[in-house]
Amino acid sequence: MIGKLISSFFNFLLSIIMTMVQLICLPLNALFEGIFPDFSDKLTTITNGLNLAFTNLSWAISLIPPMVRDVLVFIFTIELAMLAIMKSTHLTAKAWKILQKIKFW
Repeated sequence: MIGKLISSFFNFLLSIIMTMVQLICLPLNALFEGIFPDFSDKLTTITNGLNLAFTNLSWAISLIPPMVRDVLVFIFTIELAMLAIMKSTHLTAKAWKILQKIKFW
């Protein structure tokens, strides 16, 4: 009984705190939503362009054997993943160095 009462009190307290944080962050959220464009339109445009390109070139791609296509897609995926990992770790290291220079603590 008492455990349930304490749990509900903390849930209420945390919901009040979360509501206050949301109210404080509301202008920042509206600012970011206004500054950054909607990426779904851009992704739709890119997808439509790629579909158009591949439908026009499907006869050329069909000349490549399926196993070779699968291997090429696998290799390109690995290369892209390695590039993304290298760039993200490099940027994370830079951000960490900048945070160390600022020293909030």
